[in-house]
Amino acid sequence: MLKAYALAGLVTVLPGCAVPRTAWKGTVEWPDDYSGKNIVPFMEAGAALAAAAAIREMVKQGLAMDPGLFWGCASPEQGLDVAVYRGPTPGLYYVMLEERFDRCSGPRYRVLDWWYVYAVTPQGEVVAEAPPPPADDSFFTPASPSNTPAQPAQEPLPTTPPSTPGAEAPTPTPSPAHEAPPPAEPAPASPPPVTTVPGKPEPAPNRPEGA
Repeated sequence: MLKAYALAGLVTVLPGCAVPRTAWKGTVEWPDDYSGKNIVPFMEAGAALAAAAAIREMVKQGLAMDPGLFWGCASPEQGLDVAVYRGPTPGLYYVMLEERFDRCSGPRYRVLDWWYVYAVTPQGEVVAEAPPPPADDSFFTPASPSNTPAQPAQEPLPTTPPSTPGAEAPTPTPSPAHEAPPPAEPAPASPPPVTTVPGKPEPAPNRPEGA
């Protein structure tokens, strides 16, 4: 019985110690000079582990969101770029992933609101995912009424139509209350004075005919 338990434990431990088989097929050729073929400069090993963990997390989320997201790629990693940053929290790396689907087929971008940034430990544990940045809606904010300059009061427009060049102005009609009074009849002229000459009889006054 003890031998059976020992064999069972050995079977359980051996798969964990076995070296996984690689998917690479072919012969490896080593470069003679590494100076001009460096894609990423030397970096902390923890940053590399953090980048690998963030890539695995993003691939899992992307496939769950859209199973055809990585179509045309030899592997999901072919369609991604990665950058590792230091941030305000000590002991964490901030890993940003960008779209590079032009290496697969078609345009570079496939997701318009793409935003994948992770906080990862140097041991490769993803502890948080950054929320997307807020949208910039400053162009849609109406101006405050207090900041609007007051418009000057406009004077009422005249009711008289504007004069047209060459046209005669209408003659105003006087109101009856302002008409001039009719001219008065002339008074009868008084007879000229009679001058009496000594020794000459006075003239008889004029009498109407038939008197």
